[in-house]
Amino acid sequence: MDEAARTLPAGTRVSAALSNLINSRRDTAGKRISAQVMDNVSDARGRLVLPAGSLVHMTVTALAPARSRSANDGKLAFRVDSIDINGVSREVSAEVQGVPHELRGRGVTAGEAEKVGVGAAAGAVAGRVLGGNTKGAVIGGVVGAAGGAVVAHHTASRDVIVKPRTPVVFVLTAPFTVPPR
Repeated sequence: MDEAARTLPAGTRVSAALSNLINSRRDTAGKRISAQVMDNVSDARGRLVLPAGSLVHMTVTALAPARSRSANDGKLAFRVDSIDINGVSREVSAEVQGVPHELRGRGVTAGEAEKVGVGAAAGAVAGRVLGGNTKGAVIGGVVGAAGGAVVAHHTASRDVIVKPRTPVVFVLTAPFTVPPR
């Protein structure tokens, strides 16, 4: 039986699957999440260091929705804090690679409805002033609401969504050593 410490060098890639749902509409930076190592990871001598199924503890460090329909992406970043191996939690230094996620529109929120309402009110006032009658106010209100809807559509936030079991890869930035058993 080999009782020597087992070490993974910096640069080792580890694949894991997230256990949690992450949604920028409900969650914030600071949320603690977990993942499970997907495959056994062995050292250069072929000795098992990270067994598949080991629990990885992480923290969400940045999370924000895309602020408009034209924004390419929201913000999403994680930090790897520790890995549980055989019931013992061990600190790890690693960098999480890009995490697959989707952007999902929020639908009509209070903020978007307010934009439509402001557009309708402004249109109604302008229609009344320009047309000089109620019919002008109604037409202006409809046109203003349509304009407000366009603005609401283009400025609506899209939430960052990460589903459970999403694969995530992290790369060790310092050697990771497991002492002898």
